[in-house]
Amino acid sequence: MRIEPVGTASSLALDTGPWWGWLARTSGRLAGLVVATVIVLAVARRVLRRLDDERLRQQLSFFVPKLVFVAAFVIALAVVGVDISGMAAVMATVGFTGAVIFTSVGQNLVAGAMIHIDDVYRVGEAVTIGDLHGTVVYRTMLRTELELPDGSKAWVPNSSFQDGLVLNHSRLGGWRICVEVPLDRSTDRAVAHVVMTQVMNQLSWNCDDKPAFVAFDHVGSEAMFFNAYAWIVDRTQEPWYRGLLLSELVDALEAAGVSVGQTTNLSVRPTATNELDRPD
Repeated sequence: MRIEPVGTASSLALDTGPWWGWLARTSGRLAGLVVATVIVLAVARRVLRRLDDERLRQQLSFFVPKLVFVAAFVIALAVVGVDISGMAAVMATVGFTGAVIFTSVGQNLVAGAMIHIDDVYRVGEAVTIGDLHGTVVYRTMLRTELELPDGSKAWVPNSSFQDGLVLNHSRLGGWRICVEVPLDRSTDRAVAHVVMTQVMNQLSWNCDDKPAFVAFDHVGSEAMFFNAYAWIVDRTQEPWYRGLLLSELVDALEAAGVSVGQTTNLSVRPTATNELDRPD
């Protein structure tokens, strides 16, 4: 029987053979993973270039490559023999729970999903959240962009829509405006109410499905007060419509001989009283 000493060429071949085989297989798999990653990124970029929404395209162009690289890294760990199943499950559970509970980003993501599920608002609708009122011009899973009545833009975290009271004026049929009309106490209240009711019923710009009306409010020391309510579609033009409504009411009351503002110094009169003077 022949015994070969330790360290000979044949013993080295037996020891290193499996190692070289594993290295060759792993290298081939990693090379295939690199090729697949490059192909996925190329296809993703081509798909993103076809999106019409420029801002959505920019956002996805930022996040998609990073997600692809993270997925490729996780797969690479599995290729080299690292058991990531248990570790991934624990990290995913802890990370998701912590992100939702302790970070504003997670809270906004969840709120964005709930807003979409509940269909709270859509792009183009007029909404009020807290002290802000505006038209929804864009929304993501984190924030909602509002165009305010003064033309400025506000980016509101979605969690604000989830936690606070939201009024959707587009689905309510419009936005209600109110003007106060003071009349001298000596005025016939019934006559004044009839005159103003006729004006409210003939408003050409009031929303069709929302009735305009006049309500007697209270009596002061020198005057009695009525409130006139009407509905408009676009709140950004509320100041103009308030002036127009007040002008039409005062003109009708004065034409009927009703004393308006004699004891209350009602002297603010709008300069634009017809559709030609309506602001753009």
